[in-house]
Amino acid sequence: MPATPLHYPVAWGLSKLNKRLNLPGLIVGSFIPDIEVPILFLFFNIGIDNHFILHSLVGALTIGTLISTLATVLLYPILASLLFQLDKAKVKEVCKLTPALVLSCLLGNVFHILLDLPMHPYSLILWPFVDPNSIVGVLVLVFAVDGDIKRGFLIANILTNLIMGLFMVAIVIKSRRNLWEQVIVGK
Repeated sequence: MPATPLHYPVAWGLSKLNKRLNLPGLIVGSFIPDIEVPILFLFFNIGIDNHFILHSLVGALTIGTLISTLATVLLYPILASLLFQLDKAKVKEVCKLTPALVLSCLLGNVFHILLDLPMHPYSLILWPFVDPNSIVGVLVLVFAVDGDIKRGFLIANILTNLIMGLFMVAIVIKSRRNLWEQVIVGK
């Protein structure tokens, strides 16, 4: 699983592939599944490596999309204007509730779990229909030397974080002019 901010390059890439998609919705959607990690850790004393419903297709398509849509419309303009000194009205305009925004939030959630899928020793993607322990990420298996799943997970995790980090650097370099406006709002 890449660190949550390293899901951003997928959101950015999707927004470039289809200009009708909403970058803020894609960003928030690609981050939202990981909000369950601190919640599980803080309130249920479940380890920080664990995931639950938001890392399943059922959760991503329903609860994840709903949370992402609300967060994009209600919180994103406030946070983007405060943290990155962007024009709040301009950000709010981009974050209006539209079918494209909802679709973008949905896609962000789905692509988050698809990016996580190859590097987990278990996957909730088909929960509740398939036992999460019966789905092992392909990268974990490739790097599981002598069947050591923990080592496979560690190597897959490092490799994925490195690759996504390089994509982040490339995006920042490409977007030097008006960096925050291009990277946060997509304009």
